Amino acid sequence: MKKYDLPFGIIMMSSLVVSSCFVISVELMGDANQISAESTISALQNQEQTANNTTLKVFIDSLRGLVSKSTELTGKYQLELGKWATKENDNLTMISITDNYLPQFEALKIEASDLAVPFEQENIKDSFIKSISSEVSSYEHFKNYLITGNTTENEISNNEFSLAFQYEQVYATFLLKNR
Repeated sequence: MKKYDLPFGIIMMSSLVVSSCFVISVELMGDANQISAESTISALQNQEQTANNTTLKVFIDSLRGLVSKSTELTGKYQLELGKWATKENDNLTMISITDNYLPQFEALKIEASDLAVPFEQENIKDSFIKSISSEVSSYEHFKNYLITGNTTENEISNNEFSLAFQYEQVYATFLLKNR
C-alpha cells in the first residue's frame, strides 16, 4: 500500500428508519358460545398484537436513536481523519483524537447491549453491536498504524471498517423494511 493512500475511505453510515405492523386474524364460528369465547380470544390477541407492535415500535425507535448517535460519532471522527489526511492533524494529534473517540463508541456498544429486543429481532441488535465493534477495532488498528507505521495494521483497519459496513447493511435493511 502506498504511503499516501488514506487508511480507509470515508463512509458515512445512514439509515432510514421505519415501523411495521403484525396482522392477527381470528375466524369466528356461528355458535354463540364460540363467538363469545372467540371474542375474548380476539380481544386478547388484539392486546397482544398491540403489545407486540408497541414493543417493535419501541425497538425501532431505540435502534433509530442508536443509529443516529453512531452516524454522528462516525461523522465527527471521519472529519478528524480528513484533517489528518490533509496534514492539519499530525499522527500524535490523531492518536489522541482516536483515544478520545474509542470510549464513546464503547459506550454506544453498552447502550445497544441494554436494548430490549422483540421476538426474533436479536440478530438486528447483534448486527448493530458487531458493526460498532468492528468500527472500534478499525480505529484501534488505525491508531496502531499511526504509532508503528506498520502497513499491516492499516490493512486490518480497512478490513475491519469494511466489515462494520457489512454488519450495518443487516440493520439498515431491517429498518428500510419496517418504515
